[in-house]
Amino acid sequence: GWILSDDKKMSKSLGNILDPIKIIKNFGIDQLRYYLIKEVSLGNDGSISMENLKNCINNDLANNYGNLCQRVFSFIKKNCNNKIPKPGNLKDEDIRLIKNIKKNIPKLIELINDQNLNEYIKMVVNFSFEANKYFNDSEPWSLKKNDINRMNTILNTIVEQIKNISILLNPVIPISTK
Repeated sequence: GWILSDDKKMSKSLGNILDPIKIIKNFGIDQLRYYLIKEVSLGNDGSISMENLKNCINNDLANNYGNLCQRVFSFIKKNCNNKIPKPGNLKDEDIRLIKNIKKNIPKLIELINDQNLNEYIKMVVNFSFEANKYFNDSEPWSLKKNDINRMNTILNTIVEQIKNISILLNPVIPISTK
């Protein structure tokens, strides 16, 4: 397939060539690799643009996955002496979050084996959106004084989810998921 720039074949005469070295310098190699894998189906034409690149990086990586990691790890550093707390009794929402990735492993393997990498990425990003929603809805910050065991369970659960998402993202963004 062709990589198109704003729906047109890249051409010097049109002036729509995107310089990958400049993009890597400005955004990073992981971010460019992530964007291309997510937005261009293997073997098909794919249209890319700087605006879509910025939106993809900001929405998926910075505002979603990166923000989740930063919020959770900062909270643990501040409230748990920088140690992942031991979980207490899991509630249904904790179990549902944890099991969602595990039950989808066969589908993820199938997508990788079929080289359907953009659908793989979309699935993994969705896990990150779900983890963000879980963390926001669970509000561990409101439990610090009243229910420390529940707070610890939420934190343990969300760290487990971040670990699993990071493992799934590692082949695509290996530098960022170290």
